[in-house]
Amino acid sequence: MRINCLIIDDEPWALDLLEDFIQKVPYLNLVARCEGPVEAFPYFEKEEIDLVLLDIRMPDLSGTQFLKTLNKKPAVIFVTAHNEFAVEGFELDAIDYLLKPVPFDRFMLAVNKAYEYISYRKTKSLLKKDDFLFIKTSHKIQKIFYSDILYLEGLKDYTKIHLVDSKKPFVTLQSLKYFENRLPHEEFIRIHRSYIISLRKVDTVSRKAVLLGETELPCSEHYRNVLYSIIGEKL
Repeated sequence: MRINCLIIDDEPWALDLLEDFIQKVPYLNLVARCEGPVEAFPYFEKEEIDLVLLDIRMPDLSGTQFLKTLNKKPAVIFVTAHNEFAVEGFELDAIDYLLKPVPFDRFMLAVNKAYEYISYRKTKSLLKKDDFLFIKTSHKIQKIFYSDILYLEGLKDYTKIHLVDSKKPFVTLQSLKYFENRLPHEEFIRIHRSYIISLRKVDTVSRKAVLLGETELPCSEHYRNVLYSIIGEKL
């Protein structure tokens, strides 16, 4: 797992030191180094920031004030020359509190703790993922579990959802592209401009077709290589 991190510090020598440390750790990916919180704000809008190495005493906006403004808070390691802020730092659920100048071994202890915390948080988030979706069909809203889906068939502006134990598919006014973006990519794959299949339901794959139980669907050349590469990973 790679951790996207950001350094925020108004002292150039501290930025240089932390950047050098980060480059030595394989699982850390430095997204940017910022000379103040205001400069850092845009990165939280366009990137997923997992970890921030954050100074506390800075002009305009302190590190603790900056952290309180974020809706989605990353893991934080405070890096400062002032130990009087330690209590406030830990009250904000900081992973660690490092005093400048930071030795590399102490830095490693802190980022290893951050790695464990972020790994746990991401794993917990994955376990909470929904295993179903709701679709509008006729005059009602229908709940469908991913495990019940055999394949989806796109027909112009609507989609037929074929289930394992049902001869009659559900029809919804959503495009196949909508479901391609919505369904989990590790479970469903598009094999044709008109079909998305459940990988779990695949029995046989030939050069031009995929067999799902008694149902045979065409597999177009455009999507075949992606399907083969996924199957190859599972061999």
